[in-house]
Amino acid sequence: MSQERPVTAFPTEPETLALQASLLDGDAALAAWKKLSFAGTPEEVGIGWIAPLLMANLKRLLPSDPWVLANPHFLTLCDLKRRVVTQSAETSLEILRTAAVPTLALKGLALGETVYPSPGLRTVSDLDILVPVKDLFRAMEALKAGGLRAARGAPETPADLRKNHAHVFSPARRHEPLLDLHWHVLASARRDDDDEPFWSQAAALRIGTAETRTLCPEDQLLHALVHGVRWTRMPHVRWVADVTMILRGNQNKFSVDRFLEVTQRFDAVTPVQEGLSFVAKHIGLGHELLESVANLKRSAFSRHAFKARATSYEDRSVTDRIALRVETALWARRAKRR
Repeated sequence: MSQERPVTAFPTEPETLALQASLLDGDAALAAWKKLSFAGTPEEVGIGWIAPLLMANLKRLLPSDPWVLANPHFLTLCDLKRRVVTQSAETSLEILRTAAVPTLALKGLALGETVYPSPGLRTVSDLDILVPVKDLFRAMEALKAGGLRAARGAPETPADLRKNHAHVFSPARRHEPLLDLHWHVLASARRDDDDEPFWSQAAALRIGTAETRTLCPEDQLLHALVHGVRWTRMPHVRWVADVTMILRGNQNKFSVDRFLEVTQRFDAVTPVQEGLSFVAKHIGLGHELLESVANLKRSAFSRHAFKARATSYEDRSVTDRIALRVETALWARRAKRR
């Protein structure tokens, strides 16, 4: 099966089959795997980011599969890679703890520890760590003193913090992952007090020997959908696995009211509705939550802006590009409000 060029944030047909083979059980997973074919490595159909999940499920359901047999140490290598991530996170979190800067782990760093069966099954390309806005400059100085290097264009004044939501730091050792230091959870919510709801409901989390915090399940799901359902050059299929794992891992302790409240507060109705619709259709999870979210209103402009953001750069129309500029301007104006 030839690789399709991804033109939207939603998985292609081969990626959807790979997700089903990774996340479903029994005959449904095996049927998806039978339809999916590739020679060599999962990257050939753009599914490298979920390959650990795929291997773990196939090893359980179909241990005699040629790909499983040809890669006996695949999951061991995934665990070893995750250990490097954990050790690097421990170092950065300890630097910030020593500087008395509160921290909160985001994205894969936290999801692997909280909702995946094993941390090694969630691939991590960089470390995403949130600090309070008021502590951002102290955090940056502490990281620099600890040997990390800030990329160009680092914020220098309080006004700069409303122009972006995160900044990249390079580790002292090349083999370690980059650190994405956040002072806001969402790129669209950059007002000084926008993150208070996230911090107030955050839960304690241990990563290796380091203590930090993580988003509550409702906020994790919101973040996974808002950050995931947007187009990137790198196939972005992990968001479907993340949403699936969050839903599965929190069935008995998920507050629908809380989720609806933050979805509306941060104008995330469209990506939430569209993302949950895909997961419900192809993975079979989240139908009841989708029914609740479907009642939330969304504007025609938000639908257009979402479509534009979920479409590849090359395939965006002139009106798509205008919509994104208007949306970005609205975010910037909102960030300046006290």
